[in-house]
Amino acid sequence: MKLAFPEMGRYSIRTKLLTINFVTIGTVLFLLTIILQGIGFVSGRAVMVEDMRAQVSMIASNSTAALVFNDPRAANEILSALRASPMVRRAALFTLDRQVFASYQRDTAEAGPMIISTENENGHAFALSYLDIYQNVFVENKRVGILYLRADMKPLYLRLLWNGVIVSVLALVALAVGFVVLNRLQRTISLPIIHLADLARQVSEKRDYSIRSPVESADEIGELAKSFNEMLKQIQTRDAELAHELMERKKAEQRLDHLANYDTVTGLPNRYYFNDRLSMALSRSNQSHELVALMFLDLDNFKIVNDTLGHHVGDELLHYVAHRLQAVLRPGDAICRVGGDEFAIILENLTDASQAEMVAHKCMKSLSGAMDFSGHGVYISVSIGISLYPQDTTDMHELLKNADTAMYHAKAKGKNTCQVFLSEMKGMAQKRLTLETNLRRAIERNEFHLHYQPLIQFPGREIVGVEALIRWMHPELGVVNPADFIPLAEETGLIIPIGAWVLQTACEQAKAWNDMSLEPIIMAVNLSGRQFKEKNIVAEILSVLKKTGLDPRLLELELTESILMENDSSTIAKMRELDRAGIRLSVDDFGTGYSSMTTLKNFPISILKVDRSFVRDLPDDGDDAAITEAIIAMAKSLKLSVTAEGVETEEQALYLEEKSCNRCQGFYFSRPAPALEITAKLQKSNAIKIQENKIPLYQRLLWDGSHRKRRPNP
Repeated sequence: MKLAFPEMGRYSIRTKLLTINFVTIGTVLFLLTIILQGIGFVSGRAVMVEDMRAQVSMIASNSTAALVFNDPRAANEILSALRASPMVRRAALFTLDRQVFASYQRDTAEAGPMIISTENENGHAFALSYLDIYQNVFVENKRVGILYLRADMKPLYLRLLWNGVIVSVLALVALAVGFVVLNRLQRTISLPIIHLADLARQVSEKRDYSIRSPVESADEIGELAKSFNEMLKQIQTRDAELAHELMERKKAEQRLDHLANYDTVTGLPNRYYFNDRLSMALSRSNQSHELVALMFLDLDNFKIVNDTLGHHVGDELLHYVAHRLQAVLRPGDAICRVGGDEFAIILENLTDASQAEMVAHKCMKSLSGAMDFSGHGVYISVSIGISLYPQDTTDMHELLKNADTAMYHAKAKGKNTCQVFLSEMKGMAQKRLTLETNLRRAIERNEFHLHYQPLIQFPGREIVGVEALIRWMHPELGVVNPADFIPLAEETGLIIPIGAWVLQTACEQAKAWNDMSLEPIIMAVNLSGRQFKEKNIVAEILSVLKKTGLDPRLLELELTESILMENDSSTIAKMRELDRAGIRLSVDDFGTGYSSMTTLKNFPISILKVDRSFVRDLPDDGDDAAITEAIIAMAKSLKLSVTAEGVETEEQALYLEEKSCNRCQGFYFSRPAPALEITAKLQKSNAIKIQENKIPLYQRLLWDGSHRKRRPNP
C-alpha cells in the first residue's frame, strides 16, 4: 500500500504519531478559531447595526421639529451630537426631494458628497470599511425626510483582531499542552511497537528465534505481540526442523556421494572414483615424466567360493582381500574395486616395470595361506595384469584394456601369478573377441556337434550309457577346444542357448539308440550352474523329454558341486521335481569343491563322479587312492552309485573295479566319438550279447539299487 505522504516513510512511528496528532489538533484549533472569528464578526456586525439604528432612531426623532420648521441650524446641532460616537464617520438629513438639509462629518472621514440611493431609503448596507444606515423621518405618520448615517468598520475589525490574537494565543497554549499530553500518551502505542521493531532487528541480526516479546495489554498491540511471539515460535520450530532436514539431507548427500564413489562391501573406491584417480595420475606422469603402473587383480576361483559357501562368505572374503591389499601398498598408491572380484591398483612415480612386479608379488604373498570365513577354511589366490603408462600406451582406455588383457594371460598361465603386458598380447585379446563373436553365431550356423564317451559298467565292462560332450568345428578357426569356449559361454550367458541345444540333441540321439538297442542306453548331459538357475529350467527339460519321447529314467543330468552348495529352497525344489519325474542326478567332478555328507543327504542325488585328478595317479599315489576309496565308501553308505572319470590304464580300471566302483569312463575304454562311431560300438556290443545269449542287464546293471528312490517293475 502506498503512503499518502511518501516522505513520512523516513521517520519513526513516534514522530509519525506526534506529527499526525499535532497536525490534527492544530487543524481543529485553526478551524475553530476561524469559526469563532466568523461568529464574532457576524455577531459584532449585528450589534453594530442595532447600535447604529438606535442612534439613528434617536436622532431621527429629535430632528422632526427641525424639518417641520425648516431649521437647518437646529438639525446640524442635533447631528453634531454624534461626535460622542467615535464609530460614526458622517451623517446627513435629507429632505424628501433628496437634498441635504443638515450634515455632520468627522474630521478624519472621507470627503465627497453625500448621496442617498433610492434602494436604501430605510435600511442598511455594508461595505468593506463602513456601514451605511438609512431611516425615514415621520411626523404623525407622514414622512418628512430621510436620515443617513455612515459608521466606520475599523473598530469592529480591531475588536475581532484582538479576539483573534487572544484565541490564537489560547489555541497555541492548548496546542502546546496537547503536544505534551500526546507525547506522553503516544508512548503507550509507539514504545511497544518500537520494542517489537527492536526485537525483530535482534532476531534478524542474531538469528535467535528464542526471543519473545512481553505481552502487556489486551488491545491490538497486545495481539500484535502475541502474533509476533507465535510467529517466532513457528519460525523457531521450522528452523529446527529445517536444520534437522538440512543435516539429514547433507548426510544423505554424503551417503549418496559415498555410494557413488565407494564400494559398500570393501569400503574401497569404486570404478567411478578409479577413473578420476587414474586420469589425475596420468596427468601428473606427463609432468614428472615418470611411469604409472596400472594393475588389474582378479581373484582365482572366487565364483566357486561364492556359489558353494554363499554370498555372505564371498563378501567377507572380498573385505578381507581389500584389507590385506591395502596393507602392502604405499600411502600414495590407490586401490579400487572395479568389478565383482576385480581390483585395480594405481602405482605412481615408477622407473621400470620391476617395481610394479615387486608390488604384485607382495599382493600375492599377502593372500597366500588358508583363511577362515564363517567356519570354512578357504584358500584364495590372485591373478594380476600390469600395464605401464606411457611405456605401453598414452591412452587411458588403452591402458585399461592392456591391464585387463595381461590379467587374462596371467589366468591362462595357471593363475596365482602376475603378467606384465606385452605388445603381442593384443593379438590374443583380439582372438578372444573374435572367439566371442563367432560363438554367438555358432548355433545359427550349426557349427556345434556332439561327441559321446561310453560309460562302462563294473563288473562286466559293458557299455550302459554315454556322456554327451560338445564340440565346435569352426569353418575358419578349425576345432575349438571346449576349455576355450565353455568358460567364455558361461561368462557371456551363451551357455543357456548352447546348453538347451545340447540337451535337445542328446535326448534325440538317446531315443534313436534306445529304439535300436536290446538294452537301455543312459544319456548323461552336463547342466551348467547358470543354466540350472533359470526359472523355467525344469519345464524346459521335461518339454525336451516329451518332444523326443525319451524315457526320463534314461536321462542323467550332471550338476556341479557349486549348485549343491547354494542349498536354497529354489534349488532343492527344482532337483526334487526332476527326481519325481524319474531323471537321475549326478554330482560332476566330486571332491574338488566343498560338498559334505550333509549336503548330499539333503538332495535327491543318485551318482557321484570322482574327478579325474584323483584317478590320474592310481593306484600308485597313496593320497589319491585314499581319497578315492573314501568317496566310494561314503557313496555306498549313502546308497549312491560311483562313476570314475579319466580312466586311461588297465591298472586304474582293475583298481576301481576291485574297490567296487560302479562305473567308469576314460580313454582306456573309448575316447569321445561322433554318434556314428558310438552306434557301431553299440551294434557290435549287441551282436556279441546275442551270440552269447546274455541276460538283459536292465535290472541287473541299471536299477539294482543305484537309484535308491525307486525300483521299476521288470
